[in-house]
Amino acid sequence: MFKRVLVATDFSRYSDRTLECIGEIPGMEKILLIHVLNKSPVPESPSVFTRSHAGPEEQAERMLAEKGRYLEEMTGIPVKTELVEGTGADIPGTIIKTANNENISLIVMGARGKSLFRGLFLGTVSEGVITRAGIDVLVMHFRGIEGNEDAPLEKFCTNVFSHVLCPVDFSRPAEKTLEYLTILGFIRKVTVLHVIKAQRPGPDKILPIQDPEHQLRRITADLVKHGINATSITRSGNPVNEICRVADEQDVSLIMIARYGKSDYTKNIPLGRVAAGVTARAQRPLFILSPHISLTISVRELIKDEFALAEEIWMTYHQQKVDPKTDRVFGVFVEGGLAAVARCRRHPDGLEVDGVYVPDDYRDRGYARKAVQALVDACGSEPLYMHSTLPLVRFYRSFGFLQIGEDELPRSIKERFNFAEGDLEGANVLPMGRPAQGRLH
Repeated sequence: MFKRVLVATDFSRYSDRTLECIGEIPGMEKILLIHVLNKSPVPESPSVFTRSHAGPEEQAERMLAEKGRYLEEMTGIPVKTELVEGTGADIPGTIIKTANNENISLIVMGARGKSLFRGLFLGTVSEGVITRAGIDVLVMHFRGIEGNEDAPLEKFCTNVFSHVLCPVDFSRPAEKTLEYLTILGFIRKVTVLHVIKAQRPGPDKILPIQDPEHQLRRITADLVKHGINATSITRSGNPVNEICRVADEQDVSLIMIARYGKSDYTKNIPLGRVAAGVTARAQRPLFILSPHISLTISVRELIKDEFALAEEIWMTYHQQKVDPKTDRVFGVFVEGGLAAVARCRRHPDGLEVDGVYVPDDYRDRGYARKAVQALVDACGSEPLYMHSTLPLVRFYRSFGFLQIGEDELPRSIKERFNFAEGDLEGANVLPMGRPAQGRLH
């Protein structure tokens, strides 16, 4: 499962402790040990460089080679060392790029630490890697005494996979995480945790799970079938607080959590709120899983009972309303949630296209195109008219809309922009029309 593992080191105390734990990872066939070098800074203090006249790159190469030999002797796994030149200040991007180029299946990092070279802080780097990587990340946490660099770190990596805490919200990412636990084949003890959180008002609210205890019994029974000693816990409150609290109470060796939760995995969110919070606060090793999920997407016309969903989306877009007597609304549903809408409104003398909108979290996925295409397919047997904003003219041209004169608009549609007093371009809009089956009447 973890055949090709990348370990990032900044030569800090945290990084050294992380190297000691690599042997706990089963199934490795190759280890890539890297250090990202920023050539511009100079060493912070004489420290370990006092007796050497070598430059930072040569010193880093020597130290990296030493760490590589130690790691290979400890694990018995072939270790390749690589000194990677950083791309500006984007050290996380450099690590991720290296991992992708090397077909890495797992990135391992210390939770925090400080490099011998100025400006490289592993805490900031690990946070960036977790947020942006599409690869599973194992972050090693160690307890120490704040402000005392000489204090011994408490080591948590003994049998790091021996007792796994798996938080679940019964979403598809959580299902993927549970499936992953069974596929690994070497996990023997799992505590499944579900946190019932207080409802938040607003369009992003999540309905409470019906009978979570029944769901948990089903999950634990399935894990037991796979030879895993599984128990479940239910808590109420803030998910981040409860996950960290239960991890300490149960003295787990590892927290395994999907990077996305129920309310965010369908959106353009790189790291979900709960996963981000646990990453920042956990005092145990943390496995951030990047599940590959094919989203269920459907495109269709909304029925009357669903009009409120469109109005909810439009709250941030001119607070528009649906008139059931004149409007047809087309939407893109992602995992059952409305992610894009487009409206075709019948005026006394023509059809107007407007209300095309995609909330920020769903943008850059082609959902607006899907919604407009559904509208055109359903309503395009008649001429369609619209006032396009100037940046979207090219987008609507791809559906067959053409620039027309303002006097070519049906009167009732034209009157909607009378405030522009004939200067539609000054109002950042352009009249457009789409012929009915290729001919504009």
